[in-house]
Amino acid sequence: MHQNKLPADPSSLTLGIIALCIGVVLGCCGFSIIGVILSIIGLLSANKSLQQFDLNPNMYLLNSKNNVSTAKVINIIALIINGAITLFFVAYFIIYGTVMLSMLSFLKNIDQKETTQEQYNYDEEDVANETDSINNEADSIYNYQDSLNQE
Repeated sequence: MHQNKLPADPSSLTLGIIALCIGVVLGCCGFSIIGVILSIIGLLSANKSLQQFDLNPNMYLLNSKNNVSTAKVINIIALIINGAITLFFVAYFIIYGTVMLSMLSFLKNIDQKETTQEQYNYDEEDVANETDSINNEADSIYNYQDSLNQE
């Protein structure tokens, strides 16, 4: 009887190695989500091939089963590493976004208080200037009346 390789023998091993490399080398750059996707695809492919081997073990090579089992372990490790890095980045951006949003809100409140204080100070100055101008107009009217009375 002719024995074959399992369908996921080269592909799941390749996906696991690529996902592991992405997690280790490019994880800090935010590419870990790609590693998560590749490791999930490799893990599903390896599980499907191992189920096929369990259904008909005489049709496939034992060496191919060992390769797929190794690929499954590599994909699990890559999934854990890339998943942890992805969760770290998601948590980091949530915390960073919350802090930045609260800082912007705080700065906006400070700016509104300064604007209100400036308007209040400006209003007091306007009232003082208007009072002075009214007094000046009243003085000029009295001076005009005095000049008419003297004539």
